[in-house]
Amino acid sequence: MSDINRNERQIGRVVSVSNYRVAVLLDTDIHSQVRSHPHRITLVTQIGGYILFPVSPGEFAVGIVVGAYENEAVEPDLEDKMTLQLLSARRTLRLNLVGQLVERQPFIPGISVYPTLDTPAMLPNDEQIHQILQYSPSAQNKEEDIALIAGTSPIYAREPVTASFNDLLGRPLGIVGNTGSGKSYSVASLIQETFRTDNNAAKLAKVIILDINGEYSHAFPVPNASSSQSNRHLNKVYVNDKPFQLPLWIFNLIELIAFFEASQASQVPVLERVVSLIRERKVDPNASKPLRDIVNLVDHCRDYLGSLAVYAAETNGSAVSDNAAEVCEYLRQYGEDLIKRSKGQIEMPKEIVELNHRLSELNGKGLLTRQQYRKMRTEKNWDGFNRMQPVLASAAQALVDELEPIFEEVRNLAISKGGLKEVTADSPIPYDAQELDRDALYRIAVARFRGQERIQEYIATLRLRVHRQLSDKRWAVFTDPTESSLSALLESICGVSDQQITVVDCSMLANDVLPFFCAIFGRLILELREHASPDQRIAQPYVLVLEEAHNYLKPKIQEESFGVRLSREAFERIAKEGRKFGMSLIIASQRPSDISATILSQCANFLVHRIQNPEDIDYFKKILPTGSRDMLDQLPILAPGDGLLLGSAVNVPARVKIKKPAPTPSSETPKPWKAWQKNAPKFDIKKTADSWCNGKT
Repeated sequence: MSDINRNERQIGRVVSVSNYRVAVLLDTDIHSQVRSHPHRITLVTQIGGYILFPVSPGEFAVGIVVGAYENEAVEPDLEDKMTLQLLSARRTLRLNLVGQLVERQPFIPGISVYPTLDTPAMLPNDEQIHQILQYSPSAQNKEEDIALIAGTSPIYAREPVTASFNDLLGRPLGIVGNTGSGKSYSVASLIQETFRTDNNAAKLAKVIILDINGEYSHAFPVPNASSSQSNRHLNKVYVNDKPFQLPLWIFNLIELIAFFEASQASQVPVLERVVSLIRERKVDPNASKPLRDIVNLVDHCRDYLGSLAVYAAETNGSAVSDNAAEVCEYLRQYGEDLIKRSKGQIEMPKEIVELNHRLSELNGKGLLTRQQYRKMRTEKNWDGFNRMQPVLASAAQALVDELEPIFEEVRNLAISKGGLKEVTADSPIPYDAQELDRDALYRIAVARFRGQERIQEYIATLRLRVHRQLSDKRWAVFTDPTESSLSALLESICGVSDQQITVVDCSMLANDVLPFFCAIFGRLILELREHASPDQRIAQPYVLVLEEAHNYLKPKIQEESFGVRLSREAFERIAKEGRKFGMSLIIASQRPSDISATILSQCANFLVHRIQNPEDIDYFKKILPTGSRDMLDQLPILAPGDGLLLGSAVNVPARVKIKKPAPTPSSETPKPWKAWQKNAPKFDIKKTADSWCNGKT
């Protein structure tokens, strides 16, 4: 840059430098917020504008204007004598340093060399503005990344503002702002721009939108859709305008516990056993069912062996021998059942055949039967008899050590011979949700807990909640019968290879059902990516858009619904770990203070529209880096469609005007003056009420 050109662009000098803050005293001839120079008129004092500071040959520090003020000062005369003078204005700009420009190089975030006092402050030229606002991948990344147009600058003659395609869509992005500020337009515009980039080179893109208000079917229409938004049924979900079920069999045990509100003490083990039984019966061929019964009996025996080992190791406990005697009685009963069931299936080892005799040997060493202990209690001859003596404890432990590997061998033999799969309560094996209401399964599950005489009382409330949930039509998206398999279910969500957009319309779900749906949905997609082979985990990454996220990603509180807790935990995992498995989030909300701080803190980039609530602004300031917080003071007065784009995907924090998407989401703000005119359409209460009663919209 020539000295003449430099002088034309110089507007002042540095009068203060502190960490990332710089103050610039404007020249006395700057009386307007615009500066005219050849071929251009440039804004000087505009908030959000950029100023350059030469720090070495061919290198400039870049600052963004965050404030401007004027005060009065007394200036000395030409002879440096303080005579009576008129007050003169001192106009000062306050800036935050954001990066540096080096000739023939892309913009460099961060500062290596600071401007010093009296360093000239200069306006950028067209080339430098382009360099600042437009992302350019480094030489080594040119084949792997491109610039994505986020919008245009409202300050610099509609100069495009671009961001790193990879960074913006590969890491969590937060889009926040009050209702009507342009969030939905921003989400739709960015996604549409993704598919316009480089002649739609992103053919394998996968964007999945959790559409809470039914807005995005209009922005991303599906050709030849089977249903329309005007014919939606209550308590249903639609994926790309097709009815969709998220069946109960896809729930893992933790989710089922929350869904049925099972208590940890006694109801959870019974529920776990019932669900495991249902899954086992669905996956096992008929010829293998007797072998599955053998495996279950072996598992019962191993449970009681474990309890016996615990009592044998206890030296100071009360009622130890009493409990050990009870365990041995049940171990004897299950051992006898096992021997009967194994006939014609597998040969039992002699150690198990002789189990009854081995348990009798423990009696000879001082382990009495339960009836004997009760008699002694009645006769008040109890002192000293209820602790296991060392000889008895050693014999019990020796029996456990001998039998455990033998039971394991029998179990493996039954699984191998029957071709059985290892099934748990978490295994995604389809079953009819109504199976969970069968009495017989609970009787079988309770039989495993012999000795707990009141177990039926404990599970009565569980049975009631299971029946209630399965009968409540609000939960039909989980409980209605479906023929879907795991692969068919996942393909309907993630789509075939040429399906770039999946719009999941959840607008017909009840408020307490929605968080459950979002929780299961998010966890399911993450686990799909986690179960891929290591070389597939980041292939064809997914972007999951969470609209109106404040409804189901609330911060943790003491009293919260199970669905909200599950949903928050699922998406916190995605926010923290999803990058490793090819998953990213776009989080859109009008209340950032109502979203988990863990999730927002993982956002590498933000597009912030108008926010007027001081609590939300303060909350948001705590999440952003210190150097970006000053810019948030302008949030209450941002125009609709304008936003602040901040983060690692862009060179500098930038004011941006979002391009109007085409087509737009169905989120238009009402226009009362036009809508209240005489010939405008009327709201049909009767038609709406009838549709409501019929479960439609």
